[in-house]
Amino acid sequence: MRIFVPFRIVPTIVSSNVIKPTSNIDAIQRITDFFKANNGKLLILTGAGVSTDSGIPDYRGPQGTYVINKNYKPIFYHEFAGQHRFRQRYWARSFLGWPLVQKTKPNSSHIAFAKLQSLGYIQNIITQNVDGLHQMAGTKNILELHGTLHEVHCMQCGYIQKRSKYQDILNELNPKWEEFLNKIESFKIKPKVRPDGDVDLPSNNTYETFRYPSCEQCKKGIYKPSVIFFGENINSSVKLIASDMVKDCSAMMVVGSSLATYSAFRLVKSAYDSGKNIVIINFGDTRGDNLAWLKFDQFCGDILPLISQQMTNFIPNNKTYKN
Repeated sequence: MRIFVPFRIVPTIVSSNVIKPTSNIDAIQRITDFFKANNGKLLILTGAGVSTDSGIPDYRGPQGTYVINKNYKPIFYHEFAGQHRFRQRYWARSFLGWPLVQKTKPNSSHIAFAKLQSLGYIQNIITQNVDGLHQMAGTKNILELHGTLHEVHCMQCGYIQKRSKYQDILNELNPKWEEFLNKIESFKIKPKVRPDGDVDLPSNNTYETFRYPSCEQCKKGIYKPSVIFFGENINSSVKLIASDMVKDCSAMMVVGSSLATYSAFRLVKSAYDSGKNIVIINFGDTRGDNLAWLKFDQFCGDILPLISQQMTNFIPNNKTYKN
């Protein structure tokens, strides 16, 4: 039976097989009971909605990139790999966006996940996010399904370099752009960073002058951010690890994701087909709503800290609390 839990008091038409909680306390209790019942074998899948409270917008939420800008088109893998001008455009935008990414801090949802995992409620976390905020909050056993913004790699030899070091190289190659970036920071102008770490270029700036380096290892290849672009395949080893995490869990919880990308939806579908219960916490509809046993139509930042606080005094049978 699917249970739908609207956390806000709004006019709602529900079918006969939907159960509404009697109060917010009832709703929180349902989630805490779900954590307890799975005795540390719960798999979490997180999406962009988890990072919005840190200032990183999502794509499809109420203030998401696709909602605010109907004409927005993300860069595709074949564009970046095939044409110099697309790489110039991407790295110019990323150059301006990176300092904002570096300054971003984990929010209460990231901290709640780290706390719940440290107490033994969560086995593994798979995240669609590329911002690294889960790790900054102290989360372990995490798989970055779509890669990370914090590294770049050579598309030819595979050499990996820290994104912060790559920023220093871009500074050296683009002194006028560095000057422009310093002006932005000195005047405390904050361009709106996108989920993938880039920003819109000001109308009076053109990216045709932007320079980027060849690989310092092989001297031939070009660097690409270690994130999965639209149209790019996820590494087979990452797919295998994700599938194994689904097999090993007793149930799955989706938080802050519309599951619009198939790479995430297929994991939920796999868990469902294996007879495992699915809980979804997300503001708005998701692709997996018809698979959910329990659905909360709510921003995760409004509920996860409360759950973490309530569950601190309850330790799964297979864990011992450590200060």
